[in-house]
Amino acid sequence: MALIACPECGHQVSTLARSCPSCGAPVAAAPADAPPRREPVVTAGLLGKVVAAIAAWLVVPWVVRMVAFVAGIVMLIVMFASAR
Repeated sequence: MALIACPECGHQVSTLARSCPSCGAPVAAAPADAPPRREPVVTAGLLGKVVAAIAAWLVVPWVVRMVAFVAGIVMLIVMFASAR
């Protein structure tokens, strides 16, 4: 990765950049002999969705059990309180 001068503002810009971060002017394209950049298969968005799905799959049954347990305790308290 080399730095070149922006044709518009003169700031240093990477040869891999598509535009100048200072002024937004387009920078010359990468050399023709450079291999095309490949996008990664696993991105942060995909990984986040997978982790969220696994977490939901593991956590939801525990939450349902806890709600059922608390509802059972409340039901027992109401039954014993109204029996007097």
